[in-house]
Amino acid sequence: MTSIDFKFFIENDSNPFILFTNRGKIAYLNISAEVLMGTCSSKEIFDIALAHAPQTFGAKKSVLKLTFNSFEFYGINVLYENEEYIGIHLYNKPLKKPNEKMVLDGFTLTDINMLLQANIELFNIDYQGKIALLTDYDIPKLQLHQNNFSLLLRHLLSAFKESDKLAISLKIKLGERVIIKNKNYSIIVLELKGNLQKEKKKNELRKLADRSAITLQIRDNTIVLEIPAIV
Repeated sequence: MTSIDFKFFIENDSNPFILFTNRGKIAYLNISAEVLMGTCSSKEIFDIALAHAPQTFGAKKSVLKLTFNSFEFYGINVLYENEEYIGIHLYNKPLKKPNEKMVLDGFTLTDINMLLQANIELFNIDYQGKIALLTDYDIPKLQLHQNNFSLLLRHLLSAFKESDKLAISLKIKLGERVIIKNKNYSIIVLELKGNLQKEKKKNELRKLADRSAITLQIRDNTIVLEIPAIV
């Protein structure tokens, strides 16, 4: 067993793994954790590790929901065998399986950037706040039902109509893909962040998202869409 390079397997694990020193400094993190750390601080993860560490040397698994931007986890495993280092494994929440019977009737090859900006301009006519847009213009065209997607966007944007500022970002999600009808597709992440109106009906929004196999996450002051890049 000593001849096996276990670091290779940890390095390429799809679940983030972070090893901290006892002072909270990062001693090692795998590729998945590198991506995750772009959405949260190391102190947040270290504090979670300390709060759920076993009372004595060893490992302790905990089931809990953690969300960092578009990343969701259903549980963690905290491990330490001495006083110098403590490690934490975060377990990815299983992706919702899209409808295998999904029919692309009404879908057309679409420049999602242009469609997004058109809806933002329409919303901005009556919006009194400030919009900050950060987008990846290299995202290729993808199959979208333009009417359904625009309707969903209008509902989502209207949920922030009383917010004094609204941050919108559109990017490709790194390190994760979705399978639809036995084909792998990249995931496009659209995030809206501002002062979210609580009265918006989440079930209605999710029904609109489901029509296009879009995963919708609604959290405090943030809405995240995960859109399959069907080409």
